[in-house]
This record gives sequence, C-alpha cells and structure tokens, in this order.
Amino acid sequence: MELRFLGQTYATANHRVPTIATENTAHFLGQSYTVRRPIQSFKPQLGLRKYRGISYGAE
Repeated sequence: MELRFLGQTYATANHRVPTIATENTAHFLGQSYTVRRPIQSFKPQLGLRKYRGISYGAE
C-alpha cells in the first residue's frame, strides 16, 4: 500500500509478531476474547531509517 504525506510517498511495513494465548480473558464492546502475548520480546530494527528524505539511524 502506498501512502502520501505532504507530497512524499511512503509504504507501510507490517511485521508479524508470533504470540501465544494466555489464561486471561478480556471484554470489549460486549465481546470476550483471550489475551495474547508475544513469544519473544520485541526488538526494534536498528537499521537505517529515512524520514522526509533525511536518513537517520545507528552506524
């Protein structure tokens, strides 16, 4: 999917996080569901990032 902001185009990046069901249940808008938690702790990507044409990141 291509998006635009102030004339700049960019694409979304969807990352799947593996999860497992817990014993907890929650209720929202009359529906109940099982709360899920990530299998591993989420580690952000430390790669180079670009915002409005300027590159940022760890070197």
